[in-house]
Amino acid sequence: MDTTLERPDELNRIAAALDAAAAGNGQVVVIEGQAGIGKTHLVRETRAMAKQRGFVRMQAVGDELESAMAWGVVRQMVERSISRYSGATREAIIAGPTGRALEALANARPDAGDAEVARTLHALWWVAVDLASPRPLLVTVDDAQWSDLPSQRFLSYLSRRVSDLPIALVVATRPPPDRFGPLAELTVSRHVERLLPRPLTRRAVAEMSTLRGTKPAAKVVDAVHAASGGNPFLAEALYDELIAMDRPVDDPETAKAVTGLGPSTVSRAMLGRLTPDALRLAGAVAVLGTRTDPWLAGNVAGLEAEQLGAAVEALVAANVVEADSGQLNFLHPVIHEAMLSTLGAFECAALHGKAAVALYAERAQADRIAAHLALAPNGVLPEAATVFQEAATRSLAAGDTATASKYLARALEADPENASLQRDLGLTLMRAGDARAAREHFRAAAEATDDVQQRAELLGAVASATAAVDGALTAIAELQGWLDGWPGDPYDPARLTLEARLGVTRSFLPGERRIASVHLHRFKDLPGNTPHARTLLALLAQSGRYEVSPHLEVANTAERALRHGALFKDSAGSADTLVSWLLAMMSLIAADGIDLAREEIAQAQAWVRRHGSPIEFAMVANVNDFLAWRCGDLTAVEADSDGVLAAVAPEELTPQVVALRATAVHFGVYAALERGDLAGAAALLNSFDEQCAGAPPVIAMLWLHEARARLALDQDDPDLALMHAYRLRDEMAAAQMDAPAVPWRAPAALALLRFGDETTARALAADHLALAQQWGGSADLGTALRLVAKVGESGSRIDTLTEAIAMLERSPSQLELAKALVDLGEAYRVANRRTEAREPLLRGGELAAKCGSPVQRQRAAEALEALGDRPRTLTSSGQDSLTASERRVAGLALSGRTNRDIAQELFVSPKTVENHLGRIYVKLGITGRRELARAMT
Repeated sequence: MDTTLERPDELNRIAAALDAAAAGNGQVVVIEGQAGIGKTHLVRETRAMAKQRGFVRMQAVGDELESAMAWGVVRQMVERSISRYSGATREAIIAGPTGRALEALANARPDAGDAEVARTLHALWWVAVDLASPRPLLVTVDDAQWSDLPSQRFLSYLSRRVSDLPIALVVATRPPPDRFGPLAELTVSRHVERLLPRPLTRRAVAEMSTLRGTKPAAKVVDAVHAASGGNPFLAEALYDELIAMDRPVDDPETAKAVTGLGPSTVSRAMLGRLTPDALRLAGAVAVLGTRTDPWLAGNVAGLEAEQLGAAVEALVAANVVEADSGQLNFLHPVIHEAMLSTLGAFECAALHGKAAVALYAERAQADRIAAHLALAPNGVLPEAATVFQEAATRSLAAGDTATASKYLARALEADPENASLQRDLGLTLMRAGDARAAREHFRAAAEATDDVQQRAELLGAVASATAAVDGALTAIAELQGWLDGWPGDPYDPARLTLEARLGVTRSFLPGERRIASVHLHRFKDLPGNTPHARTLLALLAQSGRYEVSPHLEVANTAERALRHGALFKDSAGSADTLVSWLLAMMSLIAADGIDLAREEIAQAQAWVRRHGSPIEFAMVANVNDFLAWRCGDLTAVEADSDGVLAAVAPEELTPQVVALRATAVHFGVYAALERGDLAGAAALLNSFDEQCAGAPPVIAMLWLHEARARLALDQDDPDLALMHAYRLRDEMAAAQMDAPAVPWRAPAALALLRFGDETTARALAADHLALAQQWGGSADLGTALRLVAKVGESGSRIDTLTEAIAMLERSPSQLELAKALVDLGEAYRVANRRTEAREPLLRGGELAAKCGSPVQRQRAAEALEALGDRPRTLTSSGQDSLTASERRVAGLALSGRTNRDIAQELFVSPKTVENHLGRIYVKLGITGRRELARAMT
């Protein structure tokens, strides 16, 4: 029946969602309900309404068998969009976004980690963006409960990123069996319009028959409504069955025939009227799944060509299947499930075996063969181990560890002596979170191999599993035991593999920090020629930074860890191992290794632009943020902070994402305070607290105490400032860290000074200076001396500030130098040495302006005015009125990049870039890009 009954509210809400999407406000609609309630009909209505509105349309239907085929639903969407075309038209389509989608799936690496999967998801998101650029886009997925896990992740990923795009995503699903996983999260998400179709009323059930040409008797309506429970599909099937039984629906006596007719009875009766050949073909189609090739189904069913044609015609005539574009599909999942239920377990397994053999002969994709092979009797295909291993590789590349684990276990059953299968299954189980099972496979693989390096890698994997199962201390003891008995050179590459694992494991335990330091110092002279040696050196650089080792020593260690880009190449492709690069970079920048840091960051940015995911972009941007802050480039600090927060805004709150957000907020608060924007700084911190409430605590959150303390000082709340400074002190002490680059003493000393406790304030400043002297970096020494001058005796202030400036002149920290110059000018003015005050005030003000700090520039201007000078009035118009993010977008636009290019580089949507440019044009008083160059110069 084509008419939609009693769904006006649902259709109106869908129409509103389509209209909103067409206007550029993307919408996500989830239609949730039991089988037969009318979800598929609503999806068809959605597509019809979208066609009337000129939408580009992509669709897919989930299938229970295909739920084990990686990217099955996504591939179906893409392939359906090109299957009806041929020749030049097809080539043109493949040359566009559709081809890029296929390329993204084809390029997924077999050893893909979560970062690689994230890159594939991001590439697919860009395909959706491009498809929606000429006309709005509708994406529909029916029976999503049977879609594969990678495709479900893409639907979730897309749903969080359509708000400013002309995209409507409509997903129809049965209620998820639990509240875990991407589909379950999608159905309960706050940004999703959730439709829950209700059962039909008695009136609608009566109208259903009337629309078919016969007004039903009241008793028949009552009986059909009661038997179907108002389920539209079942009600229609009951009417069909009554007609097939030659029972008139307008006869009240027919109501008696409805008694006992339930869903299974109706379905069995429908199937029972089929010819033997049609029934065999229906069984084959049920086993093969949706979009079945008739010839393949006939092969599995054992039908000859003449029999096949007649069987197809019989199934179509009986409304069991439909033949669409040369493929067979059951008209409704309920019929499909009924057909499967009529097959016995042995018959079903035999059909799956025949399907696997037939597909293998056709050289089908391994995951398609494996889906049948997993349900077939053992021994039906001699090449089973190879097929399962290849299928597992495809599943793993898409991030579906559960399916990959299942296939590798079946491959191991077929080839139990294969050590590489043991290793692969262990790695897959670790990614799936089953460390206990993974450990046993790693041990078995380690015992089976004669290769020393492989054995070391496998034992390292055993230790990782042990850390997850029994705790890091047990893993440390295990590693130490293996190392104590390891023969040969202490710097042998195989041994270093275990040493690196030991170093990484210890780095997570504050109580092991001292022992870890002693352990890592054994490798301080390594040249960094191998990945594991570089990991050890990166850990050693981090240890040296937190323990306040001499900064030149830390810089040298970090340089060898980085090894001219080698560490980044080791890490690229895995957000987890990229942490080693991040540790080395943070240590290098803290030690004032600025030039090399810039080279490394430029290389990393270039790679991320070509291959990266939003999380990798954010990691590199946060490193650049730290570099910009150390150098005093507040415009870059603000732009990178905004960029990170925009890029990770749609991401799930994993510990890694929380750390990225916390770091970006930390630097964003710095920049806001230097602009005098106290409300903006408070908004950043409040937003972090709201959005990350309940998120797992991470070490990067510690540094926010310092940001809060600085804000409290600027808000003239020394009590709150002291509380946050002391919280940072206590939490850093618990982690055995006291790096001068993240000072708690500075805000604490300034807060105490406001209370009049000069003695304690000066003691803290002296301690801070002692740490900076131990570290030896000119930037931290100059900053510490400036603090000593601020809280110290007024008689020594000028000398101390002069010393601080001499230090800062040799450092990259231009903003700290500007502050010290203004401090010195103020000190001269207070000492009535007015002539000497002007030069540092003028220079400090100019430098503050160059750094982008209106607060320090204003301080210098007010001091000069007190001397009788008339400094230029500060204004915020034209180019100066642009935010850092707007200036970055304007610069990229001036370089000739399109909106799409800019969006790709900054990992935001084209709409975000369009909005930025719109604000830029308004602020600059121009109408478009042609005038941008003039306005910016």
